[in-house]
Amino acid sequence: MQRRVEESGHGLGFGVSCSLLTIDDLIERVKKAGQAFFDQPIEEKAKCANEQVSGNIQGYESKLANNASGQLEWEDYFFHLIYPKDKPNSSIWPKTPSDYIEATSEYARLLRGLATKVLSVLSLGLGLEEGRLEKEAGGMEELLLQMKNYYPKCPQPELALGVEAHTDVSALTFILPNMVPGLQLFYPGNWVAAKCVPNSIIMHIGDTIEILSKQ
Repeated sequence: MQRRVEESGHGLGFGVSCSLLTIDDLIERVKKAGQAFFDQPIEEKAKCANEQVSGNIQGYESKLANNASGQLEWEDYFFHLIYPKDKPNSSIWPKTPSDYIEATSEYARLLRGLATKVLSVLSLGLGLEEGRLEKEAGGMEELLLQMKNYYPKCPQPELALGVEAHTDVSALTFILPNMVPGLQLFYPGNWVAAKCVPNSIIMHIGDTIEILSKQ
């Protein structure tokens, strides 16, 4: 595992995590819970809506807006703050489907442990003490976010885009794909499609670690 993570970090800054844990059942539960939520009528999803005007970013939102390139970005999402432990607002988490809260919480704990493992490996790969990168990124009190994205089927797909080209300001990003292609990375000078691997978690090294690793 250490060698594979180090190679991903020094090359693409991007990799696929497979068979690190026995998580196939959990991954399937998280996917099903998310899909079941987004399949509900808009009136039901609106009960969990965020209130960005008041600064409450947690909850459901539907985004439909033109980006800087003039393309239409269209996505529905549910935004969670899941760590530190005092951040989650579970009162607005969906009650339907019934497994949503339990599956999301269990997956959050898995990601928290996985983040520590990956940061430890990257630290050792850089010749640092094992916990250095995690400490510099905020330690156990670092903010851990979870976003469930859903991209509605567009009748004119040539006019719409899920998310425009961007970098992640985070330390690490973990992506749970639903086997629908579309995710791409820019390397080296070209857009390359990310492979869809069953029961996998895609890891991306964000801007924070890139900056810290150069200091």
